[in-house]
This record gives sequence, structure tokens and C-alpha cells, in this order.
Amino acid sequence: MKNLLSPLLLASLLAATSLTGCASYKPIPENYTGPIATVSDSGMAEDGSKAQIFALTAIDGNGIQDSFLTTRQASHGKGMNIRLEVTERLIPAQAMKVKLRGSHITAMPIHEFASRAMGTFFEVEGVVDFTPQADKRYRVVGTLSKADSAVWIEDEVTRQPVTAKVTNQK
Repeated sequence: MKNLLSPLLLASLLAATSLTGCASYKPIPENYTGPIATVSDSGMAEDGSKAQIFALTAIDGNGIQDSFLTTRQASHGKGMNIRLEVTERLIPAQAMKVKLRGSHITAMPIHEFASRAMGTFFEVEGVVDFTPQADKRYRVVGTLSKADSAVWIEDEVTRQPVTAKVTNQK
């Protein structure tokens, strides 16, 4: 039994450490006094163990806290149950390159593997230009399907796209 527990303990520790520290870059630097905007990720549960997330994952090449990370953290230790956690962050209102990702996320890696094997796990990722306006709110949105997955940022009030759409049309 001891030999079985050691690999399990090691795997748990590795999983826990992989959930922390991945996105230490803060979009708003200390002492920043310039204009800011707000960007929130979005997502929806498909069932109790699988969800869709559309997220801003990096700014100018720097990884940031996103809904993939917060959902993994919130779901850790919950077995086949996924707990969707949507991230919102303040960003400088200035021109930037942002990485957007739209993907399924599952409660357990084996579920992702099975979904990929069945052809029901979709994802899209890419970098686009984004120039947010001061005091505006934006949301990362998209679609996931076998034929066409896409992700983009839209104005939260008008629901109009404000970035190019990242797509992977088949």
C-alpha cells in the first residue's frame, strides 16, 4: 500500500503546484495611474463535468490569471464535478496584443482524453490586436463546434466585436 500512496501523493503535489504560480504577471503595474478598462472571460457548463470557456490568457506575451486556471483550482478535489469560475480583470486602456483561447474544459484529464477520442472536445487559440477604451467593459466570447470554433472580444454593452475573430474553420 505504501508504494501506491507515494505515486498518488507525488501526483497530487504536482497537480497542486501546477495550479499555482502560472500567471504572476499583473496587467496593471504598481503605481499605474493611467486609464483602465475591464475584461471578463465567459463560459457555460455543458453538464456537471464539462464546460466551455472563452478567455483572455496573455497580454503582450505575458500569461495572466484566466478562467481556465481559476476553474481548475475551484474544481480540484471534486472528482467528476467541474466548478466554473469566470475571471474578470482590469487592464490598461492602451493598444496591446492579447492571446484569446476558447476551449472545452473537463473535471478530470481522463474525461478530456475520452472527449477528444469521441470528437467532442473543441478548442481555438490565437493572438489579436486589442485597443480597449478607458472605463469600458469587455467580454471574451466565442463558439465551439466541430465545423467552426471561434473566440473574440466584444463590447459588453453593445455586444459588438472589438477584435478580430480567431477561428479554426474546418
